[in-house]
Amino acid sequence: MARSEVEVSFLLAGPRAALGPLRTDLAALYARWWNDREVRRGLSSIDIWTVEAAEKWVTEAGAASTGQQPTAAHFTVYATAEAVPVGTLALMSIDHRHRRADFGILIGDRRGEGIGGDATLLTLEWAFEVIGLENVLLSVLPSNQAGIRAYEKAGFKVIGRRRNAAASTGAREDELLMDAVAADFHAREGASRRDG
Repeated sequence: MARSEVEVSFLLAGPRAALGPLRTDLAALYARWWNDREVRRGLSSIDIWTVEAAEKWVTEAGAASTGQQPTAAHFTVYATAEAVPVGTLALMSIDHRHRRADFGILIGDRRGEGIGGDATLLTLEWAFEVIGLENVLLSVLPSNQAGIRAYEKAGFKVIGRRRNAAASTGAREDELLMDAVAADFHAREGASRRDG
């Protein structure tokens, strides 16, 4: 996809990835990603998206991401240099009392370029520095080795295994639970600033 003709607004940007708000004009692209068989391998959902379903999701996800205590933070992921959308990600089930959330990511285009890992790190920055959370949790299939490496590079650690808990492409799999905590993130960022 070529550079968007729409003015792109980044909320956070790094060398490879940037995060911006969801956009209704990208609904057809979101639906294409969601319905792509390769992308779906790691998703727990089995629904099929139409453009109308994607538009409805953008509206509902956008509403959940607003207010002084949002219940979610949904983003479009961009390749920074070209400002091209490549996926979506979210902090979901944000719990302001316990200061925690769940994380999910979908990279539809340009997988394998490190964009997803960089976007994950930006999301932790949003979680810990903007929202003030203390813990972010994700689940991942053990077969998703590239995802696990990207999550670990961003600061997630494996905290457990839920046995035979997921179905992927017709087979049962375990589910790994990983989390990231604010103290580790801040210590790591502080070390990066001192070393950089």
